Amino acid sequence: MCEHVDMPATEETVAALRKAVRAKKAAEDRADAARAALAVTMADAIQAGMKQGEVVTVTGYTREHVRRLVREVEDQRAARDVSES
Repeated sequence: MCEHVDMPATEETVAALRKAVRAKKAAEDRADAARAALAVTMADAIQAGMKQGEVVTVTGYTREHVRRLVREVEDQRAARDVSES
């Protein structure tokens, strides 16, 4: 059984914890960027003529998930086009 001991954390322990938190945040940011890039690539593939079912097969996502992600990309592109005109 593990007992809590009220001892202050050492600077080394605090530094290690902060380093781990930064690494986790960086990994989450990279994952978010990869998901966004995948959504754009899926939208581009469908726009180029790939069938949604093929995208589903390649990605392993459900049809609804593919539709939602592609719709988000299309909405972002439409908003960008409107703001640029």
